[in-house]
Amino acid sequence: MKNNVKTIAVCAVTFALTAVLGLLPYVFLIPLLFTCVTRDWKLTLAESLFFGVLSLCYAYISPAPTPVSIAFMENPWLPIVPRLFVGLGCHGAYVLMRRAFRGKTGKAAVAVPVIVACAVGSLLNTGLIVPLLWAVAGNSLGLGVVWVSSTLISGAIELCVALAVVPPLAVTVGKALRLPDYVRKTVKTENGGSDSSAQGIAPAEQSESRKTE
Repeated sequence: MKNNVKTIAVCAVTFALTAVLGLLPYVFLIPLLFTCVTRDWKLTLAESLFFGVLSLCYAYISPAPTPVSIAFMENPWLPIVPRLFVGLGCHGAYVLMRRAFRGKTGKAAVAVPVIVACAVGSLLNTGLIVPLLWAVAGNSLGLGVVWVSSTLISGAIELCVALAVVPPLAVTVGKALRLPDYVRKTVKTENGGSDSSAQGIAPAEQSESRKTE
C-alpha cells in the first residue's frame, strides 16, 4: 500500500510538472526523462503519451502560432507518436545500462545509467521531431536551413539542461523513495553481520561469488 501511494504521488507530481514546464523552453523534457529512469515502462509510456497530447494542446492555445505549432495542428500525430519512442527509448537505454553495470558498486554504477539514458532521450526527441517536421511541413511552412540550425541549437541546450538537472534529481529522489536501483542492498555476511557495500548486487549473486572463491 505504501509503495502504491508513493507511486501515485510521484506520478501526480511529474504530470503536474509536465503541464507547467511544457510552457517553458529547454526544460519541458525533464519530467519525462525523470519518469524514464525512475519508473517502469508502463508509467513511462503513460507519461510519454501525456507529454505528446499536451504538446498538441499547447499548439492550439499558443497566442502566437509558430511553424512548429502549425505543423502540430495540421498533423496531430506529429507531437504524440515520436514522444512515445522518446520515452521508451530512454527507458530502454536505462535498463540496458543498468544490466551493463550489474554487480558494480559505487556512485558511478548508479549515476552513469541515468546520464546515458537522459542523453539518449534528449537526442531522440531532437532527432525524431526535427526530421519529421522537415519532411511533413518543411515546404509548406518554409522551414529552411536557418530554422533547422536554430532548432538544433535549442536541442543542444535542452541536452545540457537535461544532463545537469535530471541525474542528480533522479538519484536524490530514488534514494529518498528507496527505489531498488538507487539504494544499497544490505546482505548478511558469513559471521552473521551485514554488508551494505554491495550496491546493485542481489544476495543470491553474492552467495554464488563467495562459493566460487
